[in-house]
Amino acid sequence: MLQCIGMSVDVISIYTLRTVIEILFRELKQYLNGENFHSTTLNGVLFELFSALIGLLLIQWLRQRHPMRGGVPQAIREVRKRWNDTLGSVG
Repeated sequence: MLQCIGMSVDVISIYTLRTVIEILFRELKQYLNGENFHSTTLNGVLFELFSALIGLLLIQWLRQRHPMRGGVPQAIREVRKRWNDTLGSVG
């Protein structure tokens, strides 16, 4: 009986992880334009993909630290606005 419970917990964990991965890829395609790559080389495409993943993770981190309305699109707008304001004051 205990083995059966342990197996069901493992199955639930696997499906939960699968769902999280599917949501990650959906958001990557939706918000970061992951379907159109500017590069034609393997290294260039990998660089763009990893950069987009890092950006998405930073946006998710920002949303957890500073909850805001509007979800991911609003968080991206806020980052772009603050990035441009910071660069303008430095340059």
